[in-house]
Amino acid sequence: MPGTGIEAWTDRLRAVLGDPNGPLQRVIVLRETDSTQDAARRLGAGPGDVVVAWRQTAGRGRLGRAWADTGDEGIAVTFVIEAAPPERLAPACAVGAARAAEALLGLAGTEQATVGIKWPNDVVAGGRKLAGVLVEQADGVAAVGIGMNVSQTQWPPDLTDRAVSLVQLGARVDRIDAAASLIGAMNEALRLDDERLRGEFVARDVLAGRRATFRSGGRTITGTVRQIDPMLGLIVRTDRQDEVHLPAATTTVVSD
Repeated sequence: MPGTGIEAWTDRLRAVLGDPNGPLQRVIVLRETDSTQDAARRLGAGPGDVVVAWRQTAGRGRLGRAWADTGDEGIAVTFVIEAAPPERLAPACAVGAARAAEALLGLAGTEQATVGIKWPNDVVAGGRKLAGVLVEQADGVAAVGIGMNVSQTQWPPDLTDRAVSLVQLGARVDRIDAAASLIGAMNEALRLDDERLRGEFVARDVLAGRRATFRSGGRTITGTVRQIDPMLGLIVRTDRQDEVHLPAATTTVVSD
C-alpha cells in the first residue's frame, strides 16, 4: 500500500501514543534486527520505550521456541515497562494483543468471539496462533515482546495447522496498521484495573473446558480445565476426579 514504507512508520506510530502520561512514551523503529527483545536491551531502552522492527530475523517465543522471521508479512514489537508480577503482566499483554486484532478485524465492540486467548498469553483464532507474547524481566524492568502474523497466506508444513494471519481471517490491513493498533491497544490494556482485566481475559479464554497437560512446581498434571483466573491460576480436574489448583506464577502449559 502506498505510504507504508519504513520512512512512514516512526511518525505514524509516535502519533498513536497520544497521552503524555500513559505507560508508553517513545517509539524506536529499526530497519532490521535479530530480536526486538535483544535490541531493546542493547539500546538501553527504559520504561515507556517501544522498539519496533521493520524486519526481525531471529525472534523467540516462550520456553525458548523460535518465532518465524517476520520478513514483510508480520510485526515484531517490544514494549519496555516497569517490572510487574508476571501473573498480571502476561494476561494484560494478551488482552492488549487480542484487542488490537479485534480492532483490525472489525470485531471491536461486537459479540463475535473470533479472537481468543489461550492461557497464559497466546492469542488465537480458530484454534490457530495469531500472536504470541514473551515477557522477560530483569533489574526492575519488563521487556514484553509481541509478534503478530499480518499478511501471511502460506506457512511451512509444520505451521500450516497451527498458525494464522490477519489476512487469512479476512482483514485488509498493512503492517503499519497492525503495529499502530497494537501500540494503541497496549497503551490502554496496561492501565486496566484487576477486575476489568480479569473479565476481559475470561471473556476470551479458550482453554476452560479443554483437556491439557501442565507443569507446575515440579509436577506434571493432566486433566480438564474447570476454571481460569489469569492472575490466580487454574483449577484442573484430573483423571482421578481430583480438583487441583495450579498457581499462575509457577504453571506452564505443556500440551493441549
